[in-house]
Amino acid sequence: MFAHIRSRRVLADMTSSETLEVAFVSDGTSGATVWDTTNGTMLRTYRHTASIGQNCMSLLGNDYLIAADKGPLIQTWPINSQERSHQVRMLCGGKINSLAASPDGLYIAVAISEKLQVWMACSGRLLTTVSRHFQPITIIKWSPDGSYLVTGGEDGLVCVWSLAKLVNTSRSSMPQIFFSGDQTDQSAPNYIFSDHSVRITGIYIGNCTRCIRIFTTSVDKTCKIYDLSTGIMLLSIAFDIIPSSLTVDSVETTVYIGTTAGPIRSFDLTSPPRTRECYISDKESGIKFIGHTKAVTALSVSLFGDTLVSGSTDCTIRTWHVASRQCLRTIQLKEPVINMFLTLTPRQLNANELEPSIVLRSFKKTEEQEDDNFVEVYCYNDLFEEENDTFEYKEDTSMHEDLEKIKTINARIYEFALHSILKDSEPNLKEDIDISSFSMVDLEFDGEKDELSGDDDTTEHSTTPKKKKRGRRKSKKNVDDANISNELI
Repeated sequence: MFAHIRSRRVLADMTSSETLEVAFVSDGTSGATVWDTTNGTMLRTYRHTASIGQNCMSLLGNDYLIAADKGPLIQTWPINSQERSHQVRMLCGGKINSLAASPDGLYIAVAISEKLQVWMACSGRLLTTVSRHFQPITIIKWSPDGSYLVTGGEDGLVCVWSLAKLVNTSRSSMPQIFFSGDQTDQSAPNYIFSDHSVRITGIYIGNCTRCIRIFTTSVDKTCKIYDLSTGIMLLSIAFDIIPSSLTVDSVETTVYIGTTAGPIRSFDLTSPPRTRECYISDKESGIKFIGHTKAVTALSVSLFGDTLVSGSTDCTIRTWHVASRQCLRTIQLKEPVINMFLTLTPRQLNANELEPSIVLRSFKKTEEQEDDNFVEVYCYNDLFEEENDTFEYKEDTSMHEDLEKIKTINARIYEFALHSILKDSEPNLKEDIDISSFSMVDLEFDGEKDELSGDDDTTEHSTTPKKKKRGRRKSKKNVDDANISNELI
């Protein structure tokens, strides 16, 4: 225990000059901002011509910030620049309701009306498009390991999708048909929770390795907890006020729920009720964070769980001390807070030049399915241009030169051997003549001409086989004489 306290003290001393966590905020004005919630200073601004939609802002790895303004285009900012990147154009097929990037920055999930699209960031390919909601999707969340997506919609449905099934190469040969209780398609969701009756306002996916839990809130004044491995609802909590946002601490012992009236409520999971369903009224809920006067749109807990940061439509961002429930700092903004989340300070937030660790490409227009067995692999060298390459790698060309010399020598040897073989075995020209191409008159005339002009040649050619025949006859006679002598003996 003392060692743990000492390590936290050392970490606090190390981060005293540098901020450990920052808050990315988007309000009704154009663009987004980065804030240090401990001292209330603005660290960076990302310019844009329009306001960012709710649940439409996310970090792509630690290198880029992506957001959408309720249009078909996803805006991209380098993490260290306030200007948008014009080299990459991420254009989707419709108005974007929600988006979220995977924790590793490889995939981007986009909600267009009631459809869910998954794009690959490094290639710009549209991997899949699925639809299970009956009304528009309002929120998308990734699991901490990036293996699952959870979507919530206006219809009150909560769908759990497996990324492995969504990007399965066999999807093109299987029809996307859904049946109640059966999953006949590889791209069908793993679970469909229909316990909520109206719009989903918040989703949180736990990080516990033994039992991953999903927390959801809805306009129906309930908060429900599910087990991801079994799909069973563990607990249902009913309130007397509409919850507008949701978050859970890192150890998953306390649930924080923002309300439409302003107060933030908390629920302790270490002492849950005995029944699966319970009701908590305003009088029974003694743990409250009172300060906001309007709906709380975003909640986020710090890494150590000692502070809580909230954003509201009353144009304020508040930092709370969890143990005492006191407001430590209030940041006043010009417009209502739409999006806000805490994250560890990106390493290149204040860097002069960006050195990206991920590859980013423009989105392609159509879904490519003809190259299902094609896998595109990117290496670290693809992140840099040739003129700006800092590796200065020089390839050893001596081996290539030796191989070229050996190839030329082998080619010359082959030509010499082929020429010598063809020279020794020249083809007989008479055998190559096509007799069917000549008439009988030509053949007779040619025969007479050959007899008149080529007597000497014919005699020479005729004497050779005669000599051979005589030699054969002599050898045969000698063999007969030898046989007779053997008989006499």
